[in-house]
Amino acid sequence: MRKISFGQMITILFLSRIFYAMTFIPFMYSDVTCQVIGFSISTAIECLAVIPVIILYKKHPDKNLCQVAYEKSKIFGILICVAFAFAAVLVINRLLRYFGYFMYVTFPDFLPSWIVIGAIAIISFYAAFQGIEAIARSAGIAFGFFVLSFIIVTAALWTKMSFTNVIYNYPSIKHISHEVFNELSKFTELLLFPILYPYIKEKAGKSIYAALALKLIFVYLITSICVLTLGSYLNISKFPFFDLGTYAETFLIERLDAFLLPAWILIAFIKTALFMLIAKIALSTGFKKVKSNVFLLIISVAAFAASLAAVLQEKWSYSVLDKTVIMILILILGVVLPLVYCFGKGDENETE
Repeated sequence: MRKISFGQMITILFLSRIFYAMTFIPFMYSDVTCQVIGFSISTAIECLAVIPVIILYKKHPDKNLCQVAYEKSKIFGILICVAFAFAAVLVINRLLRYFGYFMYVTFPDFLPSWIVIGAIAIISFYAAFQGIEAIARSAGIAFGFFVLSFIIVTAALWTKMSFTNVIYNYPSIKHISHEVFNELSKFTELLLFPILYPYIKEKAGKSIYAALALKLIFVYLITSICVLTLGSYLNISKFPFFDLGTYAETFLIERLDAFLLPAWILIAFIKTALFMLIAKIALSTGFKKVKSNVFLLIISVAAFAASLAAVLQEKWSYSVLDKTVIMILILILGVVLPLVYCFGKGDENETE
């Protein structure tokens, strides 16, 4: 088994999470106070939620959750493998729909949304086919490009930021709980980690905490820059972080919004490839007689077909039911099952 480094694991987990902060920041209310509080509460909950997986990793460092479950019970293990694949399809579908909506709103005359998400799906399929090492190397490039673009845009906006743009209202528990729910429904890294931790050379447990810390820092930075620059425009902006590019300018480039686009495409590609990969790993664990790349093809086609149907009908919204289903899958696959298996009996011989 080829493994990736501690730093590479932090990078792919961070990029997977920061996709939502970059591509879609739903400022639902008249100020961002509720969001900032919601970010803090949800991150604290996430830090607690990963503990069972970390314990499982320490007990079974060379076996992912699907392998552990399959060894305990072949039938139940197969159900868990299928559940991981189903969750991966839902996540990819949501990601492609988000990005399709982003292209539909910001670049309506550039390319049809379905072509863009099709290209992302194909490239992601190729990366997942190459394996975790190829995705990790690509993630390093994507992370570097993201940080570079973030620094350039922030520097260009420095003189346009003002505390007079800050709008503060007394936060309500209802709105804060709404933001916590939204954030936790995006914590899909709790689906990635139980499958990918055997591929990390060392410090797997620390990598997810490092990724969470890095995510929180950048989310606060992005939110702060949006508030200080855009002010009340946040109430009507669909993509505040991207809109920063229209305000940013340098002596060489008048607008930097198009400069941000490659960073987002790279991050979308990394996240899609990761979930294609974990679906492939999960299904190949439960169905050993079928070649793993057959599952990769099936998952990729299924996820793209579902998102394509929504994009062609311009159904961009993601319902509370959809979020709830993903939340339940995250809770069961990322918290409950690791909790059950990490306190189970010791290693057993693999079921034949």
